[in-house]
Amino acid sequence: MVFELIADERTLRAANELSGKFGFTVARGGVKVFVRMGDKFACAYMQGAFTVTVQKKVQIFLALKRISDELGTRTPDESYAFEGNCSFRELCFMLDCSRNAVAKRETLFELVRHLAVLGYDSLGLYMEDTFVVKNQPYFGFFRNPYTAEDLRAVDEYCALFGVELVPYIQTLAHFNSLVRHYAMAHLFDVNDILNVGEESIYSFIEDLISTCASCFSTRRIHIGMDEAYLLGRGKYMDKNGAKPRFELMSAHLKRVNDICKKYGFKPAMWSDMFFALAESQYAQYGTDLPREVLDCVPRDIELVYWDYYQTNEEVYSERMRRHRAFPNEIGFATGAWKWLGYTPDNRYSFECSAQSARACVKNGIRDYIVTGWGDNGAECSPFAVLPALHYCSRFNYGDFERGEAFKKSFETLAGMSFDAFMTIDLCNRVTDHDDVEEKNSANKYLLYNDVLLGTLDTTLDDGTGKLYAEHAKALKKAKQVAGKWSYIFETQYRLALVLELKAEMGIWLRRAYRENDKRQLADLVSKLHLLLFRIENFYAAHRKQWHTENRPNGFDVQDIRIGALKQRIKVAADKVSAYLKGQAESVPELEEEMLDFMGHDKEFEKDYDQCEWRWRRMTSVNVNE
Repeated sequence: MVFELIADERTLRAANELSGKFGFTVARGGVKVFVRMGDKFACAYMQGAFTVTVQKKVQIFLALKRISDELGTRTPDESYAFEGNCSFRELCFMLDCSRNAVAKRETLFELVRHLAVLGYDSLGLYMEDTFVVKNQPYFGFFRNPYTAEDLRAVDEYCALFGVELVPYIQTLAHFNSLVRHYAMAHLFDVNDILNVGEESIYSFIEDLISTCASCFSTRRIHIGMDEAYLLGRGKYMDKNGAKPRFELMSAHLKRVNDICKKYGFKPAMWSDMFFALAESQYAQYGTDLPREVLDCVPRDIELVYWDYYQTNEEVYSERMRRHRAFPNEIGFATGAWKWLGYTPDNRYSFECSAQSARACVKNGIRDYIVTGWGDNGAECSPFAVLPALHYCSRFNYGDFERGEAFKKSFETLAGMSFDAFMTIDLCNRVTDHDDVEEKNSANKYLLYNDVLLGTLDTTLDDGTGKLYAEHAKALKKAKQVAGKWSYIFETQYRLALVLELKAEMGIWLRRAYRENDKRQLADLVSKLHLLLFRIENFYAAHRKQWHTENRPNGFDVQDIRIGALKQRIKVAADKVSAYLKGQAESVPELEEEMLDFMGHDKEFEKDYDQCEWRWRRMTSVNVNE
């Protein structure tokens, strides 16, 4: 549909950025669209023009896409209208930019355009040490950090659409990369947790927050503070003795909040530490928190309950009830599952987000964050979870259905059909069941599970390789209609071809060796060489994907991991070849008896809900620190 938008110059500029990309065009001579601000989101067609009422600017672009999706090329009539209010005050997508993949400016701009037509209110940038901070030369060293110029440019682009760019930083733990620098060692208590109470810590945190104040136009900031469970158990204890962790957490939070206030920020933080510490220190209270805990959090800090793992609305509701005991604002964070390796899990994202959204509405939680983490390498494209982002946009206006209207709207968002796009999940499917609870990271653990040591071989069914051959066919077909996303589907297609051979290779080798089937072993040596060729093709596709979307540093980890994978396959081929030629009496690794990966000794558990994401754990049982 062609629209002539009657709006101010900046809004027209934003609309022109979207024109021709999402099923509608903005040009003179189109159907006129008048915009006015109001207390609801609505549209009516009267006297040959649309009047769109919006509560916030970003809804203008959501409205253009919705009208275009619903009418297509049909001429509207006076009966056309819609009206609806958001379920959430804020719908945010948070992108992890700290697990090696630092998205290029152009990638963030592309993401913002998609978020704008989906009606997202904000984009969060999760940055542990991937932004340049004054007085901190090692902060972002060789990490391709965002400069002040980068952040201001992205902030300005977001503002064009009415999307707020929000910094998500850390002020207690999760400085995974920073902790390795000798120059920064004085900041840390134990592991990657800051040594709270030391004045140097608050100078450091002020540098972080003041940098954000100068680069972001928002006065909202997310200060992290999650999963610091060993707080006060290292250098702090050596110097000060054992202190209740809750007491340390409370004092530290007050100091950080004061710094936020100094720069005009209203902070939010993850809530898990309060519950974790209370459960260990105040176990006698059961599941409810004591007043001492509830009163310790400054009232102006929003607490964000994060939970990516439930498909039961009642579980969410019960945990929200416990959060509601705090007098603070409460937000919620779900997950768009892109942290399982190279492949997303949109299917599971649909279910956990739908159940949590329903619980949020029932419990009066108005801020809803969709997190796109990148644990252990951030190999997966943020655009791979477009289905999950689209679904959250739809249920923000009360529509939980994923029928034809949903699919049609997705097609204009992504430029390809929903069903074709959803094949992007396939490399995480190790069965042909349609069980949403079968979430797993098979794409990664089957890739890196060693062909000789094969500790994860016990989790597999016979025929997994054949299933991946079918996945490859489906992905190849999807790639051909993927348009601008073809490079992402190329990575998944090449990965499926690798896993067709790689998934069961260790099982095949051990079985043929134990049966002394030398003909089969010789055939497997040939397959190992073919596997190397397929890995090269996968590497090339993934390298293209990475450098299309991200800055270069961080891909060195992929070079190291995939390089090690190829070397181990070469070693396996050499060892088996030497055995077949009589140059070696045995292949010692294949002599060993297998034990169950899940800890059940000789009773092998075929675990279809296996989310092992740590590269070191899936590659070897030997020391690799």
